[in-house]
Amino acid sequence: MSASVEHQHDSPDRLGPGLRPVVEARRDRSIAAFARLRARDTSLWPASATESAQWLGWLDSLERAPAHLARIRPLVEELLAEGVTDVVLSGMGGSSLFPEVLSRTFGPAAGHPRLWVLDSTDPAAVLRVEREVPWASTVLIAASKSGGTVETRAHLARFLARLSDVRGEGAVRRVVVVTDPGSPLDAEARAQHLRAVVHGDPQVGGRYSALSPFGLLPASLLGIDLDRLLLGARAADERFTLDAWSAAGPAQLAAVMAAAVAEGRDVMHLLLPGGLRTLGAWIEQLVAESSGKQGRGLLPIVTDRPEEVPEDGRRFVVALGEQPGLDGLAAQGTPVLVLPWEGRDLLFAEVLRWLYAVPLLCAELGVDPFDQPDVAAAKAATAVALEEGSDVEAARPFGAVLSEIGPEDTSLAILAYVDPDGAEAAALERTCSGLAIELSLPVSLGIGPRYLHSTGQLHKGGREGQRFVVTLGADPEDADVPGAPYGFSRLKRAQAAGDIMALRAAGREVDVVELSTILD
Repeated sequence: MSASVEHQHDSPDRLGPGLRPVVEARRDRSIAAFARLRARDTSLWPASATESAQWLGWLDSLERAPAHLARIRPLVEELLAEGVTDVVLSGMGGSSLFPEVLSRTFGPAAGHPRLWVLDSTDPAAVLRVEREVPWASTVLIAASKSGGTVETRAHLARFLARLSDVRGEGAVRRVVVVTDPGSPLDAEARAQHLRAVVHGDPQVGGRYSALSPFGLLPASLLGIDLDRLLLGARAADERFTLDAWSAAGPAQLAAVMAAAVAEGRDVMHLLLPGGLRTLGAWIEQLVAESSGKQGRGLLPIVTDRPEEVPEDGRRFVVALGEQPGLDGLAAQGTPVLVLPWEGRDLLFAEVLRWLYAVPLLCAELGVDPFDQPDVAAAKAATAVALEEGSDVEAARPFGAVLSEIGPEDTSLAILAYVDPDGAEAAALERTCSGLAIELSLPVSLGIGPRYLHSTGQLHKGGREGQRFVVTLGADPEDADVPGAPYGFSRLKRAQAAGDIMALRAAGREVDVVELSTILD
């Protein structure tokens, strides 16, 4: 490892005269909290967080990785020997977001398969993957910690049927399951004699599972040099242990986030270099789902351009590496923290920084970082909507909603059930950037159902005054779910209807809006 990595220096101080003293006042406490976290001191969080101790297994992820890889690598070698060219990974939340980071950041090494990550119930997204993948040389991975994730089970049913069309009874040899021991998916995989079951760590929650088999298996399939990435993470872990503050270490990152929230800056813009936007989505889930409870939390917004960050007293920026425009942001009064970034070989080290920092942030906010009560509520509401046949209410024009936004509204989230890789999603991203400036209000975009397993917790458990717009793309062509009395279009609409019910039950203002009126 180069000396430049081993002895990184703090970047220029751009936190500003308002936030810097508040951060410095937290230094000793944050460093002590980091040591307590490493010692598994669950008194960091509220006494009500009675189950926290069982979710601290991620602290051992680097130590457990060699044993996991000893089981994963032979499976990968077998699949490569069989001529596998493509892998379709179905998962939600932590089971899909980090594999997507790996796929977009590294891509496949020579001789290794392409990785397709699917976390959508939009029929167009399902059919696009289904039609572009060469099923004769494809492996399906169904990834779910609980083993009961409705989206993953639907994908498994659909794609196992496609594999059967091509491979007949041999289709089961091209399906791999990643799940916790004893889950329903574990039992089903064994009953159907699927190719392999790779067990996750039962003491590692989904959003903290990046360095567990949920991340290691897809990384190995892509041919990523895991020994190198793990070496970088171990070196970072040693640095953090010796000094958790300098070079924007996890103690300092946590202190900046907590101090910002305390000063009323509860919107964190993640400014990432090109090609790393998917890392922002992973950080977004980790921060929002861990912190968004009891009327508290931090709203992360991933952005590419500094000019998309207006100064209104509510925002601060965390940038990955030096980038153009940071001095301008600091000059306008927006606090900026720059995290050292030496390239993708230190991706696991960056993951580790955030895995440590977010529970420390939650300790300062007084919330349990490891539960997600409102995510469960949305899942239950979706089940009710499917059972009862509930649908989304009639849509309104977007302009009518905009005319009603007032000073009591603290943020606007557009929740869109569209193909995440389609033209509509890209257009909505551009629309949100413009709206944020036009309304002088934090505006975020959630693609359904992905956001249900990410910012959905913050939506219901976070700050008062959040306003939501739900919109759905049309489904000119549906895709059936074998064995279920509904197709993907119906499932998508039930998820939207269920979330609307859950949001309103949490006292949120929600409108259903015609997609065309947002994009006009």
